[in-house]
Amino acid sequence: MSSRNPGAGGPSRLDLIRHSLSEWKPRIVKWSLALVGALGIAAEIIDPLGETLKSQGFLGGSFAALIALILFDAISESEPREVSGVYVLAHRNDLHGPFREAFEARHVRVDFSGFTMETLLDLLKGPLERMADEEVRTQELTLRIIVAHLNLPMSLPGRLDAAPEGSGRPAGTFQFADSAENRQRMRDDYTKPNWQNLKALLNKVHERNQHIAISCEIRESPQVPERKCYILNQEKFFHQPYGIMEADVTWNDNTYHILDTAGIGLRHGTARVIGWDRRSNSRSTREIAEHHMEWHRNLWNKLTHIKPEHPVIRDPHWIPPEQQSTD
Repeated sequence: MSSRNPGAGGPSRLDLIRHSLSEWKPRIVKWSLALVGALGIAAEIIDPLGETLKSQGFLGGSFAALIALILFDAISESEPREVSGVYVLAHRNDLHGPFREAFEARHVRVDFSGFTMETLLDLLKGPLERMADEEVRTQELTLRIIVAHLNLPMSLPGRLDAAPEGSGRPAGTFQFADSAENRQRMRDDYTKPNWQNLKALLNKVHERNQHIAISCEIRESPQVPERKCYILNQEKFFHQPYGIMEADVTWNDNTYHILDTAGIGLRHGTARVIGWDRRSNSRSTREIAEHHMEWHRNLWNKLTHIKPEHPVIRDPHWIPPEQQSTD
């Protein structure tokens, strides 16, 4: 479960009120104690004032009870406070809310890093279909997508083979290795179709809202991603770690035993996606968000001039239909 309403995309009004009260409570306590101390000293020094205060009950039971109540409330509050701008989501579907909110901006920007952009396409589909159906206030749409390069050997995802007899390894042990077949399956069934589907959605957006300046580019990284990363409007960063699991996949009438990348699910805890907001009033939260965003910026910039010899995506830029070659 999210620590706050995922559809709201940020701290609720109630959260803000609670945070404001928590900020002011220590000051109220200090002022109250200072007032009591000042009145007590004044009562001892100035006899008429002391008699007046005692007769009115200010130094008696009611006022003391009020101060005690404030102190007790401040000291005994045991419920931990949520940190502003930290998001804990139980399922990646909870990201639909932040994505919808991000697409309300005049300049929408989404940065991504992952394997085949399968989940990114799922999260973009709704907002882009809305852009293709309605007149929207958005003036600029920027998508910067980093995917795994799948034309070179990798062990994850990869092939799993039973350790041969005489290897000295316990029975049931597997050896991991590259699987050219599985990489081709990922290229042909995921990366390439996802890119075609995303371009088709952008074509529809352009057809309906030609005033929107659309920029979309894919870059292939030699790094094997350890997590899916989403950055929304350079304000919110979310990441979903990959795990590993054994799986049997069937492709082209053949079955392969592989070591696959699997999203961390509820079996690993109550959180599946973690996020940080650069607009948080918590300094450490802002710095964590910026740290992750800088990681993506650095990788994106390096991939400007570091390119694969044989790219999976040969047309990495979206081009408006009227500018596309008819050759």
